[in-house]
Amino acid sequence: MKKIEGNHGKSSFDFQPLLDSDNDGLTDDIDDDDDNDGIPDIFESRCETSTPYGSPSATLLSSNHVTSLYSDYNSFWSSSTGAINTQAIDDFSTLLAFKVGTKTYATGVTDGAMFDSDANGYLDLMDTNGDGIGDLTVEETLWTALKPVTKIKSGIRLEARSIDGNTSSAVGPLLTSGGLPFNPYLYAGQRGLDMAYAIANIGNSWYFRLGGSNLAAYGDGIMDILLTQGAQLGGGSNYNRVHLLDEDGNYLGNGVEVNWNNVPVVGYSMVDQYNADDSVSGRNQRKAIRFAAVELSEFGLTPAEMDKAVIFRLEISANADPIFFAVNEESFVTSCPALDTDGDGIPNSIDLDSDNDGIFDAVEAGHGQNLVDGRVTGPVSNDGVPDNVQVASQKNNGTIDYELKDSDNDNILDFLSLDSDSDGCNDVLEAGFTDVDDDGFLGSGILSIDSSGLVTGQGGYTDPDDLDANGTPDFRETGSAPNITVQPHDTVIFDGSTGTFAVTSGNTSSYQWQISTNGGVDFSDLVDSAEYIGTDTASLQVKGASLSMNGYMYRVILYNDGFACSTPIVSENLLLAVKVGTVITNKRITYRVKKSNP
Repeated sequence: MKKIEGNHGKSSFDFQPLLDSDNDGLTDDIDDDDDNDGIPDIFESRCETSTPYGSPSATLLSSNHVTSLYSDYNSFWSSSTGAINTQAIDDFSTLLAFKVGTKTYATGVTDGAMFDSDANGYLDLMDTNGDGIGDLTVEETLWTALKPVTKIKSGIRLEARSIDGNTSSAVGPLLTSGGLPFNPYLYAGQRGLDMAYAIANIGNSWYFRLGGSNLAAYGDGIMDILLTQGAQLGGGSNYNRVHLLDEDGNYLGNGVEVNWNNVPVVGYSMVDQYNADDSVSGRNQRKAIRFAAVELSEFGLTPAEMDKAVIFRLEISANADPIFFAVNEESFVTSCPALDTDGDGIPNSIDLDSDNDGIFDAVEAGHGQNLVDGRVTGPVSNDGVPDNVQVASQKNNGTIDYELKDSDNDNILDFLSLDSDSDGCNDVLEAGFTDVDDDGFLGSGILSIDSSGLVTGQGGYTDPDDLDANGTPDFRETGSAPNITVQPHDTVIFDGSTGTFAVTSGNTSSYQWQISTNGGVDFSDLVDSAEYIGTDTASLQVKGASLSMNGYMYRVILYNDGFACSTPIVSENLLLAVKVGTVITNKRITYRVKKSNP
């Protein structure tokens, strides 16, 4: 492994306050793409891990049902289990507050109905009757939806029916389409708390990496986790299960389960439904909404375990239908720990080459946008993600309009992988760059890294090679060395006649036939001529063979020009035997017939 030195002046993540790494006018603490490479920070920091951790611990049932909801639908909307609003939400509807037990919790979503009466930065009053005066005291809490990274490509997408501007027919889906993952449906809107979207029947488990939990939040009587159910319950089990784990994947305490069959309906929505292939599966469908909350004390953690909880596991049954899953920011550190994949002292979120392979992350991501020094050109909106990698409905939501490349489907995205296609040839070489010490990093020796995480003085950062010119960069396309499946064999040709040597092979882009006239001691390349045709193909024709060629030897060298790590493969040596062309055989004597001119 190369030693890495940086001139960035820090060896750990000692960020300065209000740093704006990409100079887009948004400080990193509120910027969802700190380096403007078109890859949201949640992917660069791998805020969700794909590592499965053994069998979960047993779960205990939770009964903290949400009994009232408040949203900004039609300016202000509320509904409760005891007095369900007859108006079903059918458009954007961001959650402002919710009630569990005797407490009503502000979500932190800013709105004209919410007030911060003591100017401490937290909302504490809500105007429920539209007179402009806060009349309901709410808990000063901030809630944020977690963002799953694992691609969601199955299930039914639900969109409030009016979002597409047409209540009589479904003309979407609008949030994602064309095979893009459905993930944004689970964190749309301010703080990711828009109830206008949901995904039905996605049954899955996620492991979210969090920055830790707040010890003071255990047993303080304040809810810490908010779970949602946004469609009709199916037959059988309908549940969410939550577990907490330490950094090594050990389960802590017991799990907590919400059985949606036992949770009362708190409101309704009217939605259009879309299948995985974007076809319509339903129009103007009325769906029941159920919410439930969890308090950290329900996990039964010991004091020692409380300090170790950094992974949040959420399991959703096949019949459950989440709108979002959110956590209390006062209970969890919702920003996941920074990662530095290449160990160069620059966190991935501000590193334009997170694996030091000499290929910009923005190129490996696969969005195909114009770049200047590894950053996407053009404007950014309030989320800090370049507008050029977002559709209009996604701006300011931290989402993207393309699928990050994972060429080998190993759950390690290309921009974090040294061998994106798992063909045994590192990306740096397949891109056409140098890696003398063969460690997957650009260049050799002690690397110098600039403040943007780029290797300096070693080349790289140009368009990666596409040696077979098929439109797919070689680092993304599985390659291998040529292999011979059927060796060419010795051939007998009568003088003056034509014969053929042929090889059957795989992974071969070019051929070179060679000849030896001294018994295989030396070989030289052949070129097409009056005597030879196909000297650079799989079949070599020898034309008009003469007796003087008897005993010549041939072989073919095979190349795969599209695989940077390929070494040429040489066939076995072949013998050409040239025999007398025209004969008359009479018992034991063979006569050569001399042809005379007419």
